[in-house]
Amino acid sequence: MLKDMEFQKLLDELSSQSAAPGGGSVAAIAGALSAALVSMVCNLTFGKKKYQQHEDDVKKCLENAEKLKMEFLLLAEKDAEVFSEVMEAYKLPHESDAEKEERNRAVEEATKRAALVPMDVLRRCESVAQSSRSVALKGNENSISDAGVAAIMAHAAAHAASLNILINLSTISDEDFKGKLKSEQEFVLKAVKDIADETIHFVNQKL
Repeated sequence: MLKDMEFQKLLDELSSQSAAPGGGSVAAIAGALSAALVSMVCNLTFGKKKYQQHEDDVKKCLENAEKLKMEFLLLAEKDAEVFSEVMEAYKLPHESDAEKEERNRAVEEATKRAALVPMDVLRRCESVAQSSRSVALKGNENSISDAGVAAIMAHAAAHAASLNILINLSTISDEDFKGKLKSEQEFVLKAVKDIADETIHFVNQKL
């Protein structure tokens, strides 16, 4: 499983001719890195008298970041799985009209599932971006650059996830499904960008 893989082995796997894991898994891993940095800033804030007034908020950020970190890792694995399902659907026989119809249906359904996984990643990017902003504002000032990097990684993960949503939508024929997912993708990506930009601006002012 990707979440149990050594970092060097993961990089080697990404570098190989295998198409999975690929960009979708990397998007989720970037989200996990963002969450991990949020957790780090929280842990470096606890117990410091200067930040005692924010301890409850920081605790909530830590709990959320730890939850998101694990969810991102599971989604990295899931992204590789659903891509494999799409590839298997394309391998179905398609000689007769009936076979072609069944293959097209299988490809469509598998591709929809493949589009929904990066959408799950994107939704979580908004949450981790909010947490990065919170720790930038209330966390240990000595780690404010780490909070900024967390925001950058949240936006990078969101943008990467969006690209994976869009490439899957490009081959789906269900216009209603495409329209709803595209609309949400655009809305959430903008929200993440706005939060990340605000956080990075604040961080830069403090440096």
